[in-house]
Amino acid sequence: METAKIETTEQNVTNYSIQDYMSIGYLFLLVLGVANQAIFYGLLGVNIFEYTSVLDVLLSPLAVISSHWLMPVILIILIPIMVGYFKLLRWYHIKLSKKEKYQSGKKKEKLDKVLKSLNKKYAVVPFVLIMVISMFLGFGLGGGFKRKEKLESQDYQYTHQIVYEDGEAKEVRILGKNSLYVFYATKDNNEVQISPVEGNIKTIKKLPSKDKEE
Repeated sequence: METAKIETTEQNVTNYSIQDYMSIGYLFLLVLGVANQAIFYGLLGVNIFEYTSVLDVLLSPLAVISSHWLMPVILIILIPIMVGYFKLLRWYHIKLSKKEKYQSGKKKEKLDKVLKSLNKKYAVVPFVLIMVISMFLGFGLGGGFKRKEKLESQDYQYTHQIVYEDGEAKEVRILGKNSLYVFYATKDNNEVQISPVEGNIKTIKKLPSKDKEE
């Protein structure tokens, strides 16, 4: 009875269309994108949900990936390596199972269980998901702590010049932005400054960097 349930579940999974998988994948990335932003800004003392729109939430996965160029590079490199590793692991256990000392007893049972798990079509998926989760949360935590430390010590350079509608210009360190607000730091304040974009900011100009800073 239990075996029948497992087979039915596996059949249901394989019956999903490409659109279903894309929807599930996007929802998964959406949750991670929101979590990344909440962690990053939370460490800076900002409740990002008070300064975000529905559009910003929907685009949060793209915003996170585009702001960390290293993330897609790591994914492009590590996913094929992980798939190849699983294939190599499967080959190794098949070769090992043919040896006489593994043909019977507990060793055979153990190898059979390993091979059964490795032979599953989506065996590598949980490990890829764990890697993606770790990256999204890790970049949020790492970036948040780093920005918080620099903010408290005032150890940073100006990255942009903000020109307001009234003509006032201010050099700032941009910490983040979305469709509604700009989050930045100034030398005279160790707290995050928040300015609405619409009806307040005229232009945001990137300053030439004096040296390489993350």
